[in-house]
Amino acid sequence: MFSLVTASKSIKFVLITGVAVAAAALGGCNNEAKTENEALKSQLTQVQQERDQNKQLLDQSEAQKSELRNQVDELTRAKNAQPPVMTDVPGGGGGGTKPPKNTARETVIEVAGDVLFAPGQTSLSAAGKKELDKVATRLKKEFPKNQIRIEGYTDSDPVKKNPLGSNEAISKARAVAVEKYLASKGVSDSRMTAVGRGSASPKATKAASRRVEIHVLGG
Repeated sequence: MFSLVTASKSIKFVLITGVAVAAAALGGCNNEAKTENEALKSQLTQVQQERDQNKQLLDQSEAQKSELRNQVDELTRAKNAQPPVMTDVPGGGGGGTKPPKNTARETVIEVAGDVLFAPGQTSLSAAGKKELDKVATRLKKEFPKNQIRIEGYTDSDPVKKNPLGSNEAISKARAVAVEKYLASKGVSDSRMTAVGRGSASPKATKAASRRVEIHVLGG
């Protein structure tokens, strides 16, 4: 009888001990899982923060690109809106053509060729017509009776593909185009003449050399 009681107690002790060990093991597993979950949460938080930072940098980059585009657009609009250069030149017109004998001065209205014409072209651009609208208004208002000489100029680059074949021919065709447009805006064609100077009288740059000068004789 003593042996059975002792054995029963031993079995209970073993069972209790086994449950305790299992509980301890389970608790250890739970702790490891909790630690792993915390590590995963930390990594997820870090990834989210990096994603937010990258999105912020991308937004800043897009904003900078948009600002640059706006600046380029503003510069382009400002360039197209620039009025033609107008200067009063004392004395004769030079280039073998002289104003009337009783003329001491002439007014020169200079318009950039790159505004008036596309490269290699002799047809007026839309921007060029807008500039000539201003010139026509001035000519009719300030110089209603003066003789006008329209001089076309080019840079010194040789002509390769243009069918006109020479800078002189291109400059003359451009001067004629300006003359015809001014006539269509009410400037009497009977007091206008057009000449082509080609690459004569170059300026500091090729871009500046490409131009049309409108000489108002006696202005």
